[in-house]
Formats: sequence, C-alpha cells, structure tokens
Amino acid sequence: MKNDNTSVDIDFAEAAVPHYARRGIVTMFMIMLGFTFFSASMWVGKELADGLDFGGFIISMIIGGLILSLYTGLLGYVGAETGMSLDLLARKAFGSKGSYLPSLLLAVTQTGWFGVGVAMFAVPVSKLFPEVPLWILVWGAGLLMTSTAYFGIRALAWLSAVAVPAIIILGCMS
Repeated sequence: MKNDNTSVDIDFAEAAVPHYARRGIVTMFMIMLGFTFFSASMWVGKELADGLDFGGFIISMIIGGLILSLYTGLLGYVGAETGMSLDLLARKAFGSKGSYLPSLLLAVTQTGWFGVGVAMFAVPVSKLFPEVPLWILVWGAGLLMTSTAYFGIRALAWLSAVAVPAIIILGCMS
C-alpha cells in the first residue's frame, strides 16, 4: 500500500518558482505599489516635506527614488531571472549557515513594520471611534494583515488591487 502524504509547496520556499507559476507584471506592479503606499512611508514623506523647502523636497525625492529604484530594480531583476526567493538567493550566495543573517534581518525588520503598520491604522481609527477599544483595533488589524500572509500572493494581489486605487483617490481628495 502506497502512502501518498506528499505536500505541494505553493510558495516555492525550497525551489525556484517555475515559469508557469510566476505572476504577471500587472499583479507584481500592484503588489509592489501597495508596499510603497504605506502610511508610515507617507508620514515620513510629510515630515520630510515639512522640514525642507520645495526644491529641497523635490531633490530629496529624486535622490531617494533613484537609490530605491536601483536597489529594488536589481533585486527584482535577479529574482525574475532566477525565480529564486531572497532566502534561496542568500543560501546560494552565503551558504546554508551564512543565509541565517539576511533571513534574521528580514524577519526582524518585517516584524517591526508589522507593528508599525498595525499602530498606524489602529491609533488614528481609535481617535475617530473612541467607543472602540484600541486593543480590538490592534488585534483586528493584526489578524487581517496576518491573513494576507496566510493566503499568500492571491490575497496580496487582491488587497493591492483594492487599496492602491483607494489610497490614490483618498490621497488626492485630502
């Protein structure tokens, strides 16, 4: 009797993503745009704009944009050409033990951004709706954010398709 307990790794954590499973440019563009349309990034931009004159703000945006574009563009190119995740690329570049450091840095920074993202949602909403306890908003936002990780790229694509246009419209209105 054959035991068929094989599981399918839909996230391709241990292998390069095959061409048939890769996402299209529109989906990836919306997801990446969703990452940049983040309330903490907008807050930093506002603080930067408040501290500079218009010309200084434009120059800082151009320089920062060029640095970020070069960095993420190179990472995106390598990822698209190889189909490998950051962890797989780190393992290939630094070996099995050496890849622990980039993985640890990613885990720590993403955990921190998770906390910042939850707070950037929960605190202002609690001021709008003081009858809702802050801890409920923190837990609710945290569960929603975690659910996108659980459901994977489809959830991120759907969330980005809704959130990016909403942020553009609401940002222009405000």
